[in-house]
Amino acid sequence: MSAAPLFELSWRGGATEARLHRRRPGGDALPWGTLDLAGVAPAAVDEARRTWTNGVFTEYASAAAFAALSTALLECGAPVDLTAAAADIVVDELFHVELSARLTTELGGAVPLRFDLEKVSPLATPGARALMRAAELAVATCCVGEALSIPALARSRALASHPLVAAVLDRLLADEGPHARLGVWVLDWAGDRLTDAERVRLAERALGAIAVYAPLWKDDACDACADAAGLAGFDAHGRAALRDTVSTRIAGPLAERGIVLEGERLAALL
Repeated sequence: MSAAPLFELSWRGGATEARLHRRRPGGDALPWGTLDLAGVAPAAVDEARRTWTNGVFTEYASAAAFAALSTALLECGAPVDLTAAAADIVVDELFHVELSARLTTELGGAVPLRFDLEKVSPLATPGARALMRAAELAVATCCVGEALSIPALARSRALASHPLVAAVLDRLLADEGPHARLGVWVLDWAGDRLTDAERVRLAERALGAIAVYAPLWKDDACDACADAAGLAGFDAHGRAALRDTVSTRIAGPLAERGIVLEGERLAALL
């Protein structure tokens, strides 16, 4: 079996670039070209490159997830403004791709990452109706994934030791709140349209999504992670914040909407 192709980005420029930057201005004003890596251990730089390479891909995958959510919302006749919010977030995520990629370049370039982009879009339950597909994608993408990105980015921002890294993280953080809140907006709109059986399936989907992220707070930090903290920071405080987020900002709001995560399974993940 052949290996998956390398994940690579391309840029067209011209009118499409101008359109993106009119709608998401300010990127060029960040202090590009000022990142001084003199005195930083090579292993720490390599760890930062790995972290930001993964960040580029994560933002790209988030764009695909919100595009899939937008399509499901269109297919189930969701409110126009709710659907427009989901679609607009796709542009946020692609702008984040640009910023993260530029920072990765200043760190010395991306590390090789292989992924089949034909599989980048998240899948909902086969045969599920459009409303349920929208709810599944909202729970996994917004209520879990985006909710967890907020404390992770916030901790990285607190540890950032260079103005460029801080500026990029500030810009990413500025968008994350609405990205996470979109999930509960979708669930609140869906309301009684969801059956009890569908709510049980949504709880399963949430637990599955949490399990994907669990290594972030369960795995021990790598040897170079502490040295890379100022460029791509994460530490024990960040891992504790992620666990707290699962309990207070994911499980709690879902339970308020009738999506109750099974206690023992949730505790095992934490």
